[in-house]
Formats: sequence, C-alpha cells, structure tokens
Amino acid sequence: MSFDVSQFSRFPPKASRPFIGTVSDDWPENLSGHVFIIGPHHRKLERHLFVGTGEVTRWDLKKADNKIEIHSARLNTWDSFWQNLLPWTWRGGFFPASMSLIGIGELANTAILKLKNRVFLTADAGRFWEIDPVTLKTITPVGYFDEHLITAPGIAFPMIMNTAHSFYDPHVDQVIGCELKARPRISSLFSDMVSQAFITRWDGKGKIHHWQLDGVQLDGGTHTVFVTEKHILIPDMPFQMGLTTVLGLKVPPRSPYPKTQLHIVDRDDLKAGVKKVASRLATFPGDSFHFVNNYRHIDGEIRFFAVQLSTTSLTEAIEPGDINHFSGKRFTPDYYGIPWMFSFDPGTMRKVAIKVDCPESQTKAEKFIHPGWWATALFTADPREQFSEQGYSAIYQGYLGFPRDLISRRQYLQFREDKNRYLEDADLPKTDLPSVLACLPHDKNWDELTKQLKEEKQANPDTPVAHLGADKLDFYAFEAGEILDGVQFIPEGDGYIFTTILRDNVYEAWLFEAKKLHRGPIAKVNLPDGVHFGFTLHSEYYPYLDQSRPDYKINRPWSLLRNMTLGLFKALMEGVNIIRLILFPSSR
Repeated sequence: MSFDVSQFSRFPPKASRPFIGTVSDDWPENLSGHVFIIGPHHRKLERHLFVGTGEVTRWDLKKADNKIEIHSARLNTWDSFWQNLLPWTWRGGFFPASMSLIGIGELANTAILKLKNRVFLTADAGRFWEIDPVTLKTITPVGYFDEHLITAPGIAFPMIMNTAHSFYDPHVDQVIGCELKARPRISSLFSDMVSQAFITRWDGKGKIHHWQLDGVQLDGGTHTVFVTEKHILIPDMPFQMGLTTVLGLKVPPRSPYPKTQLHIVDRDDLKAGVKKVASRLATFPGDSFHFVNNYRHIDGEIRFFAVQLSTTSLTEAIEPGDINHFSGKRFTPDYYGIPWMFSFDPGTMRKVAIKVDCPESQTKAEKFIHPGWWATALFTADPREQFSEQGYSAIYQGYLGFPRDLISRRQYLQFREDKNRYLEDADLPKTDLPSVLACLPHDKNWDELTKQLKEEKQANPDTPVAHLGADKLDFYAFEAGEILDGVQFIPEGDGYIFTTILRDNVYEAWLFEAKKLHRGPIAKVNLPDGVHFGFTLHSEYYPYLDQSRPDYKINRPWSLLRNMTLGLFKALMEGVNIIRLILFPSSR
C-alpha cells in the first residue's frame, strides 16, 4: 500500500501534551469552539483496532499567531489498575473487547455524548464516563452497576450492553438510550445470542429508568438510538455475536437479515409504574450501521438518513494466518488487528421516510450508490437543522475507499453470498479506490441519481471512477495514500467540515467549506514531528467550554460493594433462568 498501516494504532506519549498545531494562513479568523474526538488507546496485548480504553483529543479551533492547541488524555476507568496488572485480553487481543476472569473492561472509546456543556465518553458495552471538558480528567461513571441491565452478573466488572449513540433531548432535559440483556439462543446455544431491549432515560443527575420492549427479541445490537418529537426508534443492527465468537472459535453467527429492522415506541407510553411498552416494526432494505434523523415529523413522516455497509464485520479483524484475498499472500504483523471495515462492495446510503400511522406498509427508502465510493464510514450534518421544521438538508458522508491490500480471504468467504451485496466478483476494481468526502442532499432523488451515475460510468470508461458525478454532487476525492478519518460539522457561518487525515506518516486536520467541498481543503493543521493519534472514531463540537455541572458522582467503594453483593444474587437467578429455558423452552 502507499499508506503505512502502522499509523492506525499510534498514540503520542503522555509527556508531550498539550500539543501545538501550526495552521495555514487561510485558517478562518472567526473560527472558534472545540472539536472533541474519541478513539481507543491500545495497550501492548490489544491488537483489534477498536479495543482499548478511550483516548479523547480536544482541538481548540481559535488560532493565535497561526497556532492552535490540541489537548489529549486517556480515560481513567476504575478497572484501569486491574487492566494494567492482569492480562485483560481474549483471543490474543483480536476481539473488540477487553476481558478477564474478573470482568469486562469499560472502554468508553467510541462516541461522545453532549449533554449541554457536559462531555461523556461512550461505547456499546460498559457504562458511560464523564470527563472534565477543560482538564479532560475522568470524573465519574454513569450509574452504579445495579442501576443497569447486567448480562454477566456476579463478577467485579460485569457486562453492560448499551448503545454508543444515545440521544440528549433538550426539550425534556433527558438522555434517551437503550440497554440490552443478552443470553444464548437456546436453539443455537453456542453460535448465537439474542437480547431483550430496554429503553433508558436519565436526567443527568439521578437514577436510570428502564422500559422493556414487550415481546421484542433482537438478533444483533443497537449502536444507535434515534429520537423524534413523538417516538423512539430502536434498531436491530448487524452486530451479531455468539459464544463461539467471544471464545475465538471460527463458528460465525446466524446470517444477517437483508433488511434493517426498527422498533418504534410512542414516547407517551414511557410512564412511571409501567415496566413494558408496545412497539411497531418498520423495515427497509439493507443492513444499517448509523442514522441521522430529523427531530420534527414532516407531513406525518419520520425522515432520516441511514448509513449502510455490507460485506463487513467490525468484530472481526485480520489475524495471524490470514491471507490477502487478491494476492493470496500472508499479511505481515503490521496488518494484524485492522477490522473488516473496508468493504468489497460500494457504500450504500438510504434516504428513508416512515409514515407513522402505518410504518410497515408505507416506508419509502431511496438508495444511493456511487460506483467509485466504497466503505461508508463516519458522517456528520449541520446540527442547526436537526430541530428545525424543515429538517436536515444534507448528510456529509465519509468513504474510506477500497484498499485491495486490506481485504482478507476469510472476510470474502464469509460475505461472498451476502444478500445485500451489490456487485459480482467480476465487477470488483482492479486498482485501489480513494477516500471521499461527499455532500448528499436531501432534495435529490437518490434512486435516479444512482441510475445516472451508473450510466455515466458506462459512457465514460476512462474517467476515474471516484470522480464521476462532479456535475451532480459536491464532493472531494483524496489522493492515494490519504485516508479520511474523522469528520465533524462546525456550525459557524455557512458551515465548515473539520476532518482528520492519515497521510505520509503524519496525522493532520483539514478544514473544508461545507458548501464547497470540491474546492478541497481551505486550511490545514500540521502537528509536531512524532505526534500521532491513530485511527479515531466519533466526534462532537462544543461552541465553548464550561466546567459547571450538577453534584453527581458515583462512590467507588460503595459501587464495588453493591455490585459484589447484588451481583451474586443476580448471577444465581440468571443461572436458574437459563436452566429453566433449556429444560422448558416453551416457557420463553
């Protein structure tokens, strides 16, 4: 590859913080605010790119003498001491979780939850953790363990399965999310797990409240919960996992379903004293990983964008013994731990509208596929539009590209018959395709746009495939060796897109004008030699920093005592329940 894959997992030494970035002359004078980006910090034995305690980086956008400050700190969870003392890895560190005999590590390395001025680091497993927005020091986890739903009770650090993308609703001043209670599927005891889904609400200072979705059993995970003025939508997403997957045995879970499934709950049903709530099911084609939704209903419809990514598995990674699908050669150790996040199919986007009164029969889902834009990754949108009556005008989508050197044979064999796959083997590119940053407007017909791009490709075989549609869409195609990492909308003026780029053994930030992506970056941030933050995940923008917060802090000794006493009782009851289901399956 023209890109050094070892860049994915590098991090700066602690002694080097804060860092000073040099900005180019075109850096806007009026730009201010702060971008927080989260990513995993890898210890020695952690190989999977998405495993590792959260490392948060804050970029202060206001320049002084053509300089900006960048601050970085690692989350200090209460299991950190034990993670450093004991070998907290499983499957040689190639699974995106940190586990040992005393529990599951709380990584909080995936996304950032913005609750007014407060900063919370989140993940799909483990509690959320609050940090100080100025010092970046760890403050507290959210909730005692017994306030959450526990999948593996009776250990010092039990498993909590939730969603990395909860939603803060300023109209009710509450965080709305989802937690899962998983168990092995009785009919496939070792190869698959299923989960009961519970909606959660938290006011930022008190106890967490739960409501179970009555009769709902999820095959996968949630990762994203999205909320409108009247409803909460819980997705059943393709994050499937069985006991054999956790143990490292090569028995894949059940085949993913060819449709996205959304369970829709009326917010008015979440009442005190009620334990279970009804939901309606809406489906549309494709396996979705992320959503960007309007808060307001428009013409009685819930409208949103869905980011889809077939032929991938984020729980799997390149391991020793794997070979490259195209060359048949073994991967070198630098490639170990890179997830199957690079698809061998173009990235798919959906523009969806659900008629609330009849979700199943009146769901519209236009499909957008660009023949040269592969591997849908991170995304962003103008936050000023989320609560407006008109809703989002566009989504800004990042595509990682198609690096042939990162497709393993094992990945291909698992997904060659994927029902959501778009291309046949003969249509796969013979060369690498670049990363792309694109603006996909809501007002265009995406089905028609996809058809036009396909026709343009056939009529112009000599045009670089990633550059097709330049007269129809605003986008920027990166050069070879440039990997698009983070993307964040800056809601100042007409809007900017702040991106982080891995390039030529350096890590940079590039700034685009949101309405003129095709012109390329208008300014860049260059970091000192040797400073590198590795492959990061989601981000959030804060217009200013404010350390004020309610007097909320979980007591550490009391947390351990509560967990070990209540946890043992819950473990006993859970074991009895599993035995009952095995012996009397009709009682489920």
